Amino acid sequence: MKYKNGQPVDVGDVVHVRNRAYTVYSIGNYVTLRSLCERGYFTHVYPSDIGAYIPRLHPLFAKLMPI
Repeated sequence: MKYKNGQPVDVGDVVHVRNRAYTVYSIGNYVTLRSLCERGYFTHVYPSDIGAYIPRLHPLFAKLMPI
């Protein structure tokens, strides 16, 4: 998963969603965020909510390009 500027999304990155600060807790098809407030609650969001995307390749090109 990458941000729209090309940087990879890593666990521990600080992101803002709806004017609240969160850290990235886990990455999958959805992103799990942990709030930075004293409660420390979790929320699940789509990658587009944090300005990220999952790069997808056609299966033929994926075999040709080692990642």
